[in-house]
Amino acid sequence: MVAEVHPAAVSGTLAQVSAIEYVGELGRIDAVPWKNEGGQTRELCVEPPGADFAHFVWRASVADVGMDGEFSTFAGIDRTIVLLEGDGFSMHSQGRQVHDLAHCFVPYPFPGEQAITVRLHGAPTLDFNLMVRRECAEGRVLVLGEGKPRCLPRHSVLLYVAQGAACLSDRHGLRQSLRRGEFARLREDHAADLPNLLCAPGSVVLVVCILRTRERGHASQR
Repeated sequence: MVAEVHPAAVSGTLAQVSAIEYVGELGRIDAVPWKNEGGQTRELCVEPPGADFAHFVWRASVADVGMDGEFSTFAGIDRTIVLLEGDGFSMHSQGRQVHDLAHCFVPYPFPGEQAITVRLHGAPTLDFNLMVRRECAEGRVLVLGEGKPRCLPRHSVLLYVAQGAACLSDRHGLRQSLRRGEFARLREDHAADLPNLLCAPGSVVLVVCILRTRERGHASQR
């Protein structure tokens, strides 16, 4: 549950054209224990707002993995996990290793139906997670870093600063600074221009892109 989010620092006409719906901070979000008590999770954003696990289209969260154990399974859900902090862990399914999540900021996609058991390499981990309902949308997590200002990719809906700091700006005069652990929810209607992203030296920003099923159909007809 989000403890506090606040609108982007814009007003009047600028607020109407801003692509930023709101900004938030990981440290202000309540942590919820897993059912097996092997970790805890903080929900950054769920669409539609307030949706439970049976009805969300997509969901982004940050989880603490504190011990070896099993991931919950989610039928019809595509998942992507990104190591943010810690020594990482190996992921096993049906008695074999399917992935070694040992390097930070490297997205790993896998189907939610897959039964996964994790074995920590050492220290507990902090992980970014994206879940997308397969029949409704496709999702991916992009990793952006230091460089020249760049326009965000089409279908960007959420930014999370995993390391360092970044700034969003657009032609309407918007400037929104974000630090490590802060995130920005972007409007999905795309009526507003997507802002440019500038990352400070050594920074890492995770960008969630969501392509709705109806938009896939329109794209295939072009």
